Amino acid sequence: MRNGLAELLELPEHEIDLLIAHHLVGEDFGSREDDDEERLFIARRWFTSFQGRLREAVCGNPAVMRAAENPGEGNQFLAATVVDALLHAQLQLDVPVTVLAVKVVHAGLHRLCGTGMTPGQGQSGSD
Repeated sequence: MRNGLAELLELPEHEIDLLIAHHLVGEDFGSREDDDEERLFIARRWFTSFQGRLREAVCGNPAVMRAAENPGEGNQFLAATVVDALLHAQLQLDVPVTVLAVKVVHAGLHRLCGTGMTPGQGQSGSD
């Protein structure tokens, strides 16, 4: 399974969502295998429910805000800075911190943090 930031950043957002779902529910749940649509729904619902804690950890973090202005090639610097912010916040995570950081970058910091950022910052433009 991929776990390096550079490899994860190359994946489209729906693949990141499928990785999140894999960590949340494993190979299957219940008595049947679930399909990708259901896994995407589970991952996106989890991410939405986690956004308040993500905002606390990431938004307003000076290092993340500086990285959003100059995210580096393929958003690698921004993603690494988000990883640091999440680790510093010591959140109880159900998914690897690198996967969550890439999801944050894909989703866009301006969407997560609101008016504190201008559109286009912290956005990968993929998917």
